[in-house]
Amino acid sequence: MKEWHNPSTLLNDFQHKVENKIKRLDGTPGFPVRSEKVSEEELSDYLFYYQAALDSGGSERTQYTIAGILIVLPILVISAIPDKNLPFTGMLSVIMAVAIGLVLFVIYRIISSIMVKTKVRKVKSEYPEAKRYVDEVLAFDK
Repeated sequence: MKEWHNPSTLLNDFQHKVENKIKRLDGTPGFPVRSEKVSEEELSDYLFYYQAALDSGGSERTQYTIAGILIVLPILVISAIPDKNLPFTGMLSVIMAVAIGLVLFVIYRIISSIMVKTKVRKVKSEYPEAKRYVDEVLAFDK
């Protein structure tokens, strides 16, 4: 009988990775025990907000879409300007427009990366005990 799902499409993000490891290994000798300071709700909130921070950068598909828009946008702007008013002529104008689009995309990626790192840092600082427990869970090797 065929499987109705493809194992490669199952969720494998940070939140599910940690939750599944806790479910699978809880009670195993040496596995980290959640302290009384970390409630189930706090752990769940930490994992949710941490995953939301990681996801805020957008999916790969979204990033490719934004890259395409940012690369094409300068070409559209340059095409609206008469050739005699452009600093370069012919194909060189298109190459410069693509280069400008690539620079715009790099700037977007840097800003996006900084925002994701800032959100992750904020979540870690708001839930220090949950972070400590999750770090112990991830470091545990069976």
